[in-house]
Amino acid sequence: IAEILAQLPHKEAGTVIGALDPETVGEAIGELDPEVGGRVISQLDSEVASDILEEMEPDEAADLLGDLPEEKARELLGLMDAEDAEMVQELLEHEEDSAGGLMNNMFAAVPPAMTAEEALTYIRLVGAEIENIYYIYVIRADETPLGVVTLKRLLLSPPKTPVAEIMTVGLKAVTVEDTPGKVMEVLFKYNLLAVPVLEAGHMVGIVPADAVIELYLPESVTRTRFASH
Repeated sequence: IAEILAQLPHKEAGTVIGALDPETVGEAIGELDPEVGGRVISQLDSEVASDILEEMEPDEAADLLGDLPEEKARELLGLMDAEDAEMVQELLEHEEDSAGGLMNNMFAAVPPAMTAEEALTYIRLVGAEIENIYYIYVIRADETPLGVVTLKRLLLSPPKTPVAEIMTVGLKAVTVEDTPGKVMEVLFKYNLLAVPVLEAGHMVGIVPADAVIELYLPESVTRTRFASH
């Protein structure tokens, strides 16, 4: 669908979008180059556009809104569900060329006293809304991180085991101000699929490996992020 939208004149793209549900359109526009996605969104009725943005991952919606005129971006944020808009606005406040600008602020986190069984139940409840659930972060009530546990380890642990007993401590993380190069360094040094992002000691998001690797790949390889021709 993204490939079709990228190749259609924008007015015709609106017709295609009108025949699809917002969730499908949000997933498709998330695959577009943000500049192209912004042009497609800007052609739509604002109410329709805000519904689509609500269905997108917050980092993808932020990338798209960042390419729109400021007035238009504010209008669409104002029409979005308050919780969704707040998550997107948080991401827009960070510099684009930084860990904060690359991160997704939707991630799986549990308190240390939760058992492996309870954590898996939680993942089943929220997993559809979270793009990356390879890691479940163990976090205090004040949002300071204690450690991380993999989904595999949760599955293999006795159900009643507190996650604090099976987590890996010494979290490998970056700060919101760190460069993409620093994020890449941590990813490869520790062989991670995602890097947690901290701000003033609090965990505020994760940078998935694909988000930063894409920056360093040749343009010919990244064309799967469909752009107009």
